[in-house]
Amino acid sequence: MGTKDTLAKRYLSQNEIFADAFNYYFFKGEKVINPDDLIEQDPTESAIIRKMNKVFTNQKIRDVLKSCTIKHSRHGSLVLLGIEAQAGINYAMPVRDYLYDALNYASQVADISKKHEENDDLSGNEKISGFSKNDRILPVITLCICFDKDKWDAPRRLSDMFSIVDPRISEYINDYKLNLITPHEIEDFSKFSSELGTIMEFIHVSDDKAKLRDIIKSRAEESIHLNTVDMINTYVGTKIPTRNVKGGKMRVCQAFQELLEDERAEGREEGREEGADMLAKLLKVLTPGSKDYDKALNATAKQRNKLYKKYGIIE
Repeated sequence: MGTKDTLAKRYLSQNEIFADAFNYYFFKGEKVINPDDLIEQDPTESAIIRKMNKVFTNQKIRDVLKSCTIKHSRHGSLVLLGIEAQAGINYAMPVRDYLYDALNYASQVADISKKHEENDDLSGNEKISGFSKNDRILPVITLCICFDKDKWDAPRRLSDMFSIVDPRISEYINDYKLNLITPHEIEDFSKFSSELGTIMEFIHVSDDKAKLRDIIKSRAEESIHLNTVDMINTYVGTKIPTRNVKGGKMRVCQAFQELLEDERAEGREEGREEGADMLAKLLKVLTPGSKDYDKALNATAKQRNKLYKKYGIIE
């Protein structure tokens, strides 16, 4: 697993961030899912299938999986929620998420069957199925969060991955819809209640340095966690320093100031390197001990510029 994937998995595992992602996607930002109601689940999805006296196994590991009771009216729905983080666009994502969900359902059925087998409480067709007509499984919803700045041009449904299908049979093919959050499509970042929205907004404008700085200035009085800064630096390519930070958080105005200082220092360093390269080229074409050679070594920037032009180092 690469740095980006590891960082995103750790970030999205936080209950506050996890709940915010689903509240944004399901409820347009309304705080329906409470972070305190989330319960960590084993992200390993596996299934054992017995067919023709042979045993087949399959195992995949999700990024994050949690159970949650989503309250509505006087009741609540217990569901399993999973998140898959994508550093880039994945053109087979519907199949990948579909497999995670299918394995989870198969595992739920297997667990129920095992209990029935231990209790020996089924008969007839129920015993053959290992599953009674009153048994129920939990719904699984997988959300793909892409941290790529580009427009998602990959399939959004399983059916998007098919070639041309005879319309007479297409209605009989089961489909699978990809649940997706991608920065390019977010119109209102204020619907996020956590710093996940900040990351998405930074990625959204990452190609426009002026807008990037405008965001930092507009959020100057806000404080953000260092792990959020790490995500921004990793996925946006900024170099916001965290060396002087205490307490795990930093003010955005501090981040902006230190980013500017680092950029200026980098610019000065690049300028020095460029100047040294040009001087080296000039000295190569001059005769050691000559008047211009000595002048080049001791000249001011303006005088040296004239020598660069005189000897064709610059136009």
